[in-house]
Amino acid sequence: MRRYYGLSMSDLRGLGLLEAIDLVVYLPEDSVTFTDVAGGWTLANQLAAAQVDETRVLIWQKTKDGQKGRKAPKPIPRPGFEDTSSKNFTAKPVSIKEMQRRMDARRAPVPDDGLVDYRARDGRMIRVTPKQAAYYNRKSR
Repeated sequence: MRRYYGLSMSDLRGLGLLEAIDLVVYLPEDSVTFTDVAGGWTLANQLAAAQVDETRVLIWQKTKDGQKGRKAPKPIPRPGFEDTSSKNFTAKPVSIKEMQRRMDARRAPVPDDGLVDYRARDGRMIRVTPKQAAYYNRKSR
């Protein structure tokens, strides 16, 4: 605060809370507070890293690997973003029957109680016997 505004911490006591917050929020990007919160990366640093990443991709696209979609260049690591591209996920091929079995296991079981869904007059869905549904449908005509 002293470097940019000429104020010491004791001078901040004379300011209102909102004025002190404004001073902190609008500190320049090269201030110690801003650098600590942003992880040491200013907007100019972020843009420069993005420019380098895009240039790498453009150069890679002209290579044989790039045309086949292999060995893409890794972006410059940035604070606050974890590189998940190095995590390998392995899967074993399964048959169609096995995949269908797995999908069926994830679905909710269908009740086999002989009841059917019927929409009541107020819009609710209720489960009734087929005989009751026929009676309700006849009655609503």
